[in-house]
Parts: sequence; C-alpha cells; structure tokens
Amino acid sequence: MLRLAWRNVWRNRRRSLINVAAMGFGLAAIMFGQSMMRSLQFQLIEKATGSFTGHVRIERRDVDELKFPDKFMTDPEPAASLLAADPRVLVWGRRIHLTGLVSSANMSLGALICAVEPDKERLITNMASYLKEGRYLEPGTKGIVMGRKIAGRLDVRVGEKVVLMAQAADGSMGAEAFRLVGIHETGSESFDGQMVWIPLSAMQELLGRPGQANELAARLKNIEQADAAAADLDAKLGPGNIGAMSWKKIDKEIIGIQAFQDGLLTIVLIVVFIIVALGILNTQLMSLFERVREFGVLMAMGARPRWIVRLLIVESALLGLVGTAFGLAVGSALIGHFGRCGLALPVGDAFKYFMPFPSVIFLRPSWGMHSFACATVFLVTLLATLPPALRAGRLKPSEALRHV
Repeated sequence: MLRLAWRNVWRNRRRSLINVAAMGFGLAAIMFGQSMMRSLQFQLIEKATGSFTGHVRIERRDVDELKFPDKFMTDPEPAASLLAADPRVLVWGRRIHLTGLVSSANMSLGALICAVEPDKERLITNMASYLKEGRYLEPGTKGIVMGRKIAGRLDVRVGEKVVLMAQAADGSMGAEAFRLVGIHETGSESFDGQMVWIPLSAMQELLGRPGQANELAARLKNIEQADAAAADLDAKLGPGNIGAMSWKKIDKEIIGIQAFQDGLLTIVLIVVFIIVALGILNTQLMSLFERVREFGVLMAMGARPRWIVRLLIVESALLGLVGTAFGLAVGSALIGHFGRCGLALPVGDAFKYFMPFPSVIFLRPSWGMHSFACATVFLVTLLATLPPALRAGRLKPSEALRHV
C-alpha cells in the first residue's frame, strides 16, 4: 500500500508539488511568526528586567506603585539575609528610588533619583554598558551618572557639579552637590531624560536615612525561577509589611503585551491551518473525481471500501510528511539566518520612551511551539482528507466503472 500510495501522490507531480509548497511555506511562516513573537518577548523581558526592574524584588507591601516604591524599609537586613542565603540568587543589591530635583548653574529639573550599590548594580542591570562618556559610579563617592538628554538640558559636562535635592526623613529638603562622572545614552526618553544615578551611601546621607532602602533587587541565575523564588521569599518574610514579588507582578504591562501577541499569533495560526486544510481538501476532491473509475476497478478486483479509505489517508499522510519536512527545513533555515544576522524591526521606537530597546531582533527557535505547529499541520492534512476518502469508500463498483 505504501508503494502504491507513493506512486499515486506523484502521479500528478505539479499538483502534489503545489500542495507540498503550500504546506511547507505555510508551516515555515508559522514557525517564523512563532520565533519572532517569542524572540521579541524574550528581548522585552531581558531589557525590562536587565535595565531597571531585576528578576525579584523585596519592598513594602503598602507602596503606591510597585515599580517606583515610595516607602522605606527601616531595617532591610533580615530580607537581605534571605536573598544572600538563597542559592537561586546570582546577585542582589539595596536601592533607593525617589523623585527629586537636580540643579545646575543654568536650570533645575525634576528627576527620578536612583541610588544603588555600584558594584552590585553592574551585575543586576546593564546600565553601565550604555555609558558614552566618563565612567560608572564608584562606592563611597559623590559622583552622579545621568543620560545625555538631561545633561544637555542642564548644560553640564563630565567633571562639572550639580546639586540634588529631595525630601529628607525629617521632612526638610535635603541637598547635596555631586560631580558628574558619566553620561549614558540608551535611546530611551525616560532613561536619558528623567533618571540620574548616584551611590546608595550618598543618598542615605542626603536623606538622613542610614542603613535604609526602599527596595532590594535581585538577579537570579535563571529567570524562569522568578515566580518560585519570589513565592518562597515571601513565605519566609511572613505576614508583615515587607513582601517579595517577581518581575511579572511589577512589569504587568509586559505580561499584557505577551497576552496580546499570543492571541494575535493564535488567530494567524488558525487562518493558516484553515488555508492548508482547504488546499488539501480541494486536492483530494479533485483526485477523487479523476480516479472514480480507478477505484471502481480496484473494488471490482476485490478491494474493500476500507482499503480504499486507508489508501487515500496514507497518500495524504505521505503528502503531509513531505510538506511538513519541507516546511520544517525552510522555517529552521529562516530562524537560523535571522538568529545570526538579526531582523530589523521598528519596535525600538515603540518602546524607547519606557526602556532601552534595540530595533534589531535576533530570532530564537521555540521548539515546543514549532513541534506543535508541525504536528498540527500534519493532523490538519489527515483530517482534510477524510471527507473525500469516506466518499470514495461509499462508491459502488458498477457506477464507478461507468464514470467518465
């Protein structure tokens, strides 16, 4: 039956090649879309967590905004000890994020002041990699790093001084002079035009809050463990006013973008599967009408209807295997090529206000999704051939032999 089915598949070579091409290019398009969506989501998560959020955070539960906590932990050391003892944590650091005023001799601007432990922050985030002038922060100094846009508005250069002002613990306005040691350029409006970075110790001194922080940020060895690690840390912290959370709870907009993209991809997949199914159904119906007399001869020679049905299903299975293999090869080649060279997309412009984001996406294979797509295309091929196969099985030999 296999040999006969294989010969039947290639009896009409052009039609079979058209079907193989339709299945193959459809599957390749599905794989490309899956890879592009997953790669975009991966880079979005990497940039969000790697430029600001971190993988896991510990902060007060009663803050108004999780991403920018506005309340202080007066004693963050018990939580810090939990992070230090967790084997899943690669590095962690204390932070203070607070709105304030940065002033030069020419003007004053509102800014988000990010006070960090410089040595640890280099590993938690990648902001040091965006430096274009000067150097990064050093512990125990009163240096400041800012974006090129805010530096341009203030009209300051590396080596010059600015004054930071923020509300201190006693309600007064704390002020301190800092020397500009570095200028970064990320391409993000908010990062380059609204944020400044100083050492944590200098911020604690300015605010009169020794040893205090309003968040602890951690980078894990594996981001996939973020939910489990946050849940474990939260349970160990107990029912008090301090809790742990993963990046998914902080960057909710990214989860929303993922859900939207996944829904859009599902719609595209359904459309492609329907097109493949209609193509196979059309091919098999045409094949049925052309081979009615042939089926009549086979039945007259003793072939049972079930044998005819199985023959057509095997033919479709062989056609599906060839089409799936072709699509898998083309899709893998496309993903491999754009994984090495990158795919230029205008997504950087869409996200640049919120975070640094490149306009080149390097595709990554998602073999779980690709395997599902291959299996679905093959299954659709088999299902599409059932109506003509069952119709062929119901043919009567006497009528089929008279068919012209």
